[in-house]
Amino acid sequence: MSPNTVLLIVALVAVVFLVLAGGLFWYWRQRAAQSKTAKKKPPKSQAEKRPTTSDGVAPTQPAAASAGAPGKPASVATPASIASSRNNNNSDDEEKIRILIVDDNPDTRENVSRLLYFEKDLELIGQAVNGRQGLEMAIKMKPHIVLMDINMPDMDGITATREMGVKAPFSQVIIMSVQAEQHYMRQAMAAGARDFQPKPFTVDELVSCIRRVYKIGLPVYRQLEAAEQTQGQVAAQPQSETTQAEGAPVIAVYSPKGGIGTSTIAANLAVALQQQQGDVVLMDADLQFGDILVHLNTKATRTISDLIQNDELDAELVPEITLAHNSGLKLLLAPPQPQLADAITPAMVSEVIKSLKKHCKIVVIDTTSQLNDKTLTVLDNADFILVVSTPELPSIKSTKLFLELADQLEFSAHKLGVVINRANLPGGISPDKIEKALKLSQAYRIPYDPKMHLAINKGVAITQQEASAPSAQAVTYIAQDLWQKLGEGRAMPVAEMA
Repeated sequence: MSPNTVLLIVALVAVVFLVLAGGLFWYWRQRAAQSKTAKKKPPKSQAEKRPTTSDGVAPTQPAAASAGAPGKPASVATPASIASSRNNNNSDDEEKIRILIVDDNPDTRENVSRLLYFEKDLELIGQAVNGRQGLEMAIKMKPHIVLMDINMPDMDGITATREMGVKAPFSQVIIMSVQAEQHYMRQAMAAGARDFQPKPFTVDELVSCIRRVYKIGLPVYRQLEAAEQTQGQVAAQPQSETTQAEGAPVIAVYSPKGGIGTSTIAANLAVALQQQQGDVVLMDADLQFGDILVHLNTKATRTISDLIQNDELDAELVPEITLAHNSGLKLLLAPPQPQLADAITPAMVSEVIKSLKKHCKIVVIDTTSQLNDKTLTVLDNADFILVVSTPELPSIKSTKLFLELADQLEFSAHKLGVVINRANLPGGISPDKIEKALKLSQAYRIPYDPKMHLAINKGVAITQQEASAPSAQAVTYIAQDLWQKLGEGRAMPVAEMA
C-alpha cells in the first residue's frame, strides 16, 4: 500500500470520528436542557394527582369539593334550589295560582305540598290545621284555591266552605276527602265547593283540578280585584271629591248576567219616571256595546264621545250632548264604535254623572254586565242599584254572587233592590223560591209579557205603547216606589237641561 493511500484512509477515519463526537455532544446538550426545564415545572395540582380507577377514569368527587370559597363547601343542589331556578325562568308578571291547604293530618299536608312543589304556576302560601284557622287565613291571605278536608276538629270542611262563600268569596274551594260517597259530594257542592277530589289522588289529577277551578274562577278574581282597586282609588281621593253632591237621584240598572233584559228595563223605567215626574235623563254606560238607541229607536247623532277633546272631558257640554226622545226623555248615548270606549276613563264617567245630577230631576243609567272599573264607578255614584235577575239558575247564581260582593264592597242594603224579570216564565223557578235563595224580604217582579217583546222590536217603551200591559204596570209601580224612596226630601237641581 502506497504512503498516499494510508494517509487518505487515516483522514477519512478522523472525519468520521469528528462527526460522531459532534453528534454525541449535541445529544448530551439537549438532554441536559430538558432536565433543567423539568426541574423548574410546578408540582401537579390536586386534580392531576387524583387517583384513578383501574379503567383510568377519575372517581366522582362529592359536591362539597366543587369550586367555591376556600375551606367552604359549595352549594349543593336541593329541591328548593331547583324549584327556585325553574321559577326564575318565568316572567315576573306571570301570576301564580295561590293555594291554601286546610287539613288536620300533617302527613296529608306534607304530601300535597310535595305534589305541588315543582309546578311553576302554583304557589303554596299557607297551611291550616282546621276549618276555623283555614277561614281566618283565607280572609287574610286571599288564596285563589283552598284545598279543604272534610273531617276536621273545631270546624269541619263543609261548614268552613259555606263560611268562605260569604266571608272569603275570592277563594274557590276544592274538597279533598277519603269520603267519596255521593252524600258528601252533594253536601260539598251545596256548601259552595267548586270540585271534589277523593283521596288518594295523583299529582296529575290534583294539578289538573286546581287549574280547571282556577280558570272557572277567573271572572270572580278579576271582579273582586277591580273592586278593591277602585275602592283604593276612591279612598285616596280628597273627601270633597268622594262626597256626593245634593241633586238628582241616580238609579243604576245592573245585572251580572247578560241577555236577561237589563237595557229593556232601564229604558222602560226611565220612560215611566219621565211620565210621572218629568225631566229624566237616561245614560247608556255600556260604553262598548250599548243599545239604548235601539230600544228607543233613536239615531246617535251625538254621544258621550263628543265630550272628549284632546283626551280631556268637557263636562260643561253634557247638556248640549244629550238627545231629546219623543217620550220627553233626554238620552246620553254610548260611543258609536266599541274602540272609542277606551278613551273614556272611570274619572270621566264620574264627572259626567255629577254633571247630569245638576241638570235634571232623575238620572237612570244602563250598565254592562262586565264588572270593570267603569261599571264600579257607576255603582259607586248611584243612589240605588236595581239588580236584574230572571227565574233561571245561571242568573240566580250570578245575582247571588254579586249580592255577596256588594256586601264586601260595603254597599248599604238600602241601596240595593232586585227585580225578577219574566217572573212567571213557563218552567222557571218561582219568585218566592228566588227571594228565599237570595235572602230577600221582597223583590220587584216584572211578568213575562209577549207584548213587551213586540215593543222592543218596534223600538218603543211598553209604557208608551200599551200602558195597560202587565209588564207596563209592573214597571210603572217600580218607578213610583223608587221615587218615593229616593226623590222625596232631596234638594233638586234648579238648572234645567237644554
